[in-house]
Amino acid sequence: MGLYKVKNLYINGCSFTYGDSLPKEQTWPELLSKKLNLNLLNHSVNGNSMQSITFNSVNYLSKLSSEDTLVVIGLTWEPRYMVQIGQGVINLTPTTEGREEVTFVRMQSPITLDDDIEFKLLSSTKDGELPLKPLKDFTQYYNSLIEHDFNLEENQKLNLITNIVYLQSYLKQNNFDYRFINFDQIDFNLNFPILKQIDRSKIITFDSKPYKDDPTAHPNKEHCIEISERIYDSING
Repeated sequence: MGLYKVKNLYINGCSFTYGDSLPKEQTWPELLSKKLNLNLLNHSVNGNSMQSITFNSVNYLSKLSSEDTLVVIGLTWEPRYMVQIGQGVINLTPTTEGREEVTFVRMQSPITLDDDIEFKLLSSTKDGELPLKPLKDFTQYYNSLIEHDFNLEENQKLNLITNIVYLQSYLKQNNFDYRFINFDQIDFNLNFPILKQIDRSKIITFDSKPYKDDPTAHPNKEHCIEISERIYDSING
């Protein structure tokens, strides 16, 4: 697909894509859209799980044409879960090293790109308790997995990889030109046969160590410039 036919740049991902503590104009999706001179459709939010990235991307992209939309997906980390509720989704993310505490962050919807979307029924109460029983029950379910599933980490990794394959299949089936951005999330040495299904030619991998050395542990202004340039070169290479 020639880039001269493309009008839109659709992007989804977590905080490594959305831009943690950065002005929008300094994030790599903004820089990339300007370099490509494309209309940016940025669906990324902090705390996104791979399941919600796949779910929202497939649903939103179903409204767009592959002939005029380039897709770039920032991959995320495995210990996150999606809860579909109301007209949107919300993600469960561990908050401690032991993962016995969890938080729900950044609501998102498969029907809108609005990253400030608010669901009044999901707002926290003054004492910090989650007000809706489904969310409380899901937290209990997650804690139960931590306590009883001896294979939890491997299952989470397999879940992430499977969602990547699902999204890749949708994009290929519908003829979208796409790239996946890997910030060291995928270990290709894992003994999962499904890893053979991932088209590595579409993955751009970045070493996450420089980001971990940064105070925010996320790509800073200079990193975002580098990321946008590498993606740009991959698309035009």
